Amino acid sequence: MNHDIDRIRESILHCVHTAGDVLLHHFGRVTDIRQKGEHSSVVSEADHAAEACILSHIRAEFPDHDIIAEESGGTLRQSDYTWVVDPLDGTSNYVAGLPWFGVQIAVLHRGAPIIAAMYLPISRTLYAAELGQGAFRDGERLQVTRETRMKNVLCAFGLDPDANEDANRANVGMLQRVLGRVRNLRTTNCLLDFCYTADGRFGGCVNLKAKIWDIAPVLLILPEAGGHMTDPQGNPIVLHLTEADLQRDYAVLGSSVALYPEFLAATRNP
Repeated sequence: MNHDIDRIRESILHCVHTAGDVLLHHFGRVTDIRQKGEHSSVVSEADHAAEACILSHIRAEFPDHDIIAEESGGTLRQSDYTWVVDPLDGTSNYVAGLPWFGVQIAVLHRGAPIIAAMYLPISRTLYAAELGQGAFRDGERLQVTRETRMKNVLCAFGLDPDANEDANRANVGMLQRVLGRVRNLRTTNCLLDFCYTADGRFGGCVNLKAKIWDIAPVLLILPEAGGHMTDPQGNPIVLHLTEADLQRDYAVLGSSVALYPEFLAATRNP
C-alpha cells in the first residue's frame, strides 16, 4: 500500500502540472467551443487535450486502475483504486478569458479519496492532501478560517440554472438565506471557491450542481485542512462509482467545523 501511495503521489503531481501547461498553451486561443448537455456547460479543445495528457500517463503507469474522467466517461473494472479526473474545471471561465480555472484529480481507494490535488495554472499554485497527513498549498499546511461568526466571513456560492422553475426558486431562496448571514458573497463557480475555503480566505462554500469530478478532491482537501463538508441538508456525501451514476448531480456545503452549524441553518430547507 505504501509503495502504491508513493507512486500515485508522484503521478498525480505530474498529471496536474503537465495538464496545467497544456491549458496555459491554449489559454486565450480557444476556437472550438461546444455546448455540452445543458446550455450552461461548454467544452473546448483544451479540455480534451489536457484530459488526453492525463489519461495517457495513468494508463501507462496504472493499467489496472479504474478511471472516471469528465470528458471520456468511466473505465470501471472494479479496481480498488479509481482516478477521478477533471482536466479543466471552470471551462466557461476559461473560454471567456477569465483566470478562474484549474486541473483537479482525486484518487479513491474503495470509494474514498486518499490523495487529491487541485492546481491553478495561472498562479502555478498547488493544493494537495493525503488522507491523515493534512492539506497543503505549495508545501505550506492549510488551515480553514479561525473565525467563529458567519457574519464576518465571505462565502462562495455556485449554482447553475435549472430547467425546473421550482428548483430555481428554491435555489435562489437558499442563496438569499446565506446572503443574509454572511459578510458578502463571492463566486468563481469552479475549484477556486473550494481552494479559498480550504485556505481560510472564504468562510464557507456552497455549490448546488456539481459532478463527481468537481467535488472528489475537495472532499479530502477540506477535511484535511480542518473543515467539514456535507450536502446542504447535512447529509454525508457518498460518491457513486457506477456507469449509471457518472452524471449524477451533487450539492455540497463546506466550511470550518466551527461555522458549519450556522451555515447549515442557512442552507437547510426551511
